Amino acid sequence: MAAMTLTFSAAAQDRDSVKAEDYYLEGVRCYCAGDYQNARAYFGKCLKLEEDNDAAMYYTAMISLSQNRTDEAMDMLSRASAISPENQWYRLALARLYAGIGENSPAIGIYRELIDKYPSKSDYYYELIDLLVRDSKLDDALAALDRLEQLRGSDELTYNARYEILVRQNRLDEAEEVVRKMDTDFPSARTALILGDLSKSRYEDSTALRYYNRALELNPDFVPAYFGLAEVYRMERNFYKFFKNINIFLASPEMNPEMKATYFNEIVFPSGMVQIFRPQVDTMIANVLGAHPSDTTILNMCGSYYIAVDSVDKGMGLLERNIELHPDVKSVRSAYMGQLYYMQDWKKLIDVSATTSRLFPEDFTLREVLAIAYWQDGEIEEAIRTYEHILREIPQDHPMLINCYGSLGDLYHELGNRRKSYSWYEKGLKINDDYNPILNNYAYYLSEEGRNLKKAIEMSRKTVLSEPENATYLDTYGWLLYLTGDYEQAKKYLKEALVYGGKESAEVLDHYAEALFALKEYNLAFLYWGNADKLDPSLGLSKKIAERRAEAGRR
Repeated sequence: MAAMTLTFSAAAQDRDSVKAEDYYLEGVRCYCAGDYQNARAYFGKCLKLEEDNDAAMYYTAMISLSQNRTDEAMDMLSRASAISPENQWYRLALARLYAGIGENSPAIGIYRELIDKYPSKSDYYYELIDLLVRDSKLDDALAALDRLEQLRGSDELTYNARYEILVRQNRLDEAEEVVRKMDTDFPSARTALILGDLSKSRYEDSTALRYYNRALELNPDFVPAYFGLAEVYRMERNFYKFFKNINIFLASPEMNPEMKATYFNEIVFPSGMVQIFRPQVDTMIANVLGAHPSDTTILNMCGSYYIAVDSVDKGMGLLERNIELHPDVKSVRSAYMGQLYYMQDWKKLIDVSATTSRLFPEDFTLREVLAIAYWQDGEIEEAIRTYEHILREIPQDHPMLINCYGSLGDLYHELGNRRKSYSWYEKGLKINDDYNPILNNYAYYLSEEGRNLKKAIEMSRKTVLSEPENATYLDTYGWLLYLTGDYEQAKKYLKEALVYGGKESAEVLDHYAEALFALKEYNLAFLYWGNADKLDPSLGLSKKIAERRAEAGRR
C-alpha cells in the first residue's frame, strides 16, 4: 500500500481532522526514507492522540537506538511490550537491547519466554546460548543446545557451539569427541585445523601436518593452516619450510595484526632467529608490513626492528609515518619518543614530547618526558619550569609527585642552589622517607659539602639495606664511611659496589682507591687509580696519582 503524505491545506488545519493513524503512516514513510527527525515528530504527534499506539512506540524506540538514546528506547519498548505482550518483535528488540547494554539476566528471561512460545525459531536459541556463555552459565547453554538439537537436529553450527562451550569448561576430552564427530559429519578446513592444533599440542607432529594439509586441501585459501604448518616445521627446525609457510600467513591482510606482532615479540625475536636468518626475517617483516601498512602495532614493531638491526633511518621513518597516519594515538607517539630517548636525540624529543603533552594534558608522565629532554639537553631552567608546571596541576596523591620533588632537587643542585635543592628533597621525604633516589642524592651532595655527615650516613644506610646490589647506593654509602674515617667498612662497601657494576664507573674506582690508600694498600690503590684514569681521563686523576705517589713515599 502506498504511504500517505500529509498535506495541511488551509481547510484541513483543524486538528480534529487529522487522525493518529495519519501521523503514524506519515511517520512510517519518513522512517523508511531515513528521515528520522520528521519520523520522530510524526510518531510523537500520533502518541499524543493515541497514547497506547504500540507500533508508534516501537518505531520511536528504533529511532532512539540509532541515535544511542538507549534509555528512551528501553522505555518505549517496555511500554510497547506491555501493551502487546504477544508481539514477538517488541520482545525480541527489548531482549537485544538488554543484551547490548550488558544486562544479560533480563535478556535471558525474555529469550526463554520467546522460545517457549516459538520453539521452532532457531535464531532465538543461538542468541540465548550466546548470552548464557557470556554470562558464564555454561551448563544452561549446553541444555539450550540440547533442546535445539532435539528440535532441529545437529549441524555444523551446533557442533561448533558445543565444542566452544566444552573447551570453556575445560572438558577437553569431550570437546575432542565433538570435533572428531564434526569432522566426520561436516568436514571443513576449520575442523581439520582444530585437530591439527590438538595433535601439535601433543607433539604428534606427523599427525598435525596431515591435518593441516587436509585443511588446505579442503580450502587452499585457509591461511591459519599455513601458520600451523609453519609452527610444526619450526619445532622440527626445518627452516626452509618454516619460512615458506609463515610468510603466507604473515602476508595475509585477513589475519589479526596483533597476533602477528605478538608472534614476532614472543617467538621470532627472542629465539635468536634474527642473528642466524637475518635476510629471511627481513622478508617476514616486509610481508607483515605489506599486509598491514597502516596498523599502529605493526608500524611500531617494524620500526623498532629496523632500528635494532641498525637500519635506523628506515626504522625512524616507519615510526614517523605511524604518527602521520595516527597523530592522536598516544601509544604511537610514545613509541617514537622512546626511540628518540634511546638515541639521545634530545632536541627532536623536546619538539615531539611538547606536542604530545599538549594532546594528552592529563598524562603527567608525558610531560615529565619533556622535562627530562630539556634536562638532558642542558636546558636546566626549562626543565625546572616544566616540572613546576606539572606540580601546579598534578593531584596531591599522584604517585609521580615524589619523583617531581626529587628531580627538582637534582636540577636546583645543578644550578648551584643547594638551599632550594635540599628543600625539594625534604618535601619528597615527607611523602615517603624511604624513597631511595632522593635519599641517595641528598646524602651524596651532603658528602660533597662535608657537612651533616651523620644525617647523610643514616639516609644512605637505608638505601643499601633496601637495595644491597645497587652499585650507586653502595658507592655513596662507602664514600660516606670513608669521609667519617671508617676505612675498613668503606673498603667493604666500595668493593661490593665494584662487584655489582661499579667497575664501569671511574668515580667508583677512584673512591675505592682512596679507601685502599687510607689503609696503606698502596699497590692496589694505584692499580685502581690507573684503571679509573684510563676509563675517564677527563677526571684529571693523573695529577692526583702523582701527588699520592709522593705522599706514599714519605710515609
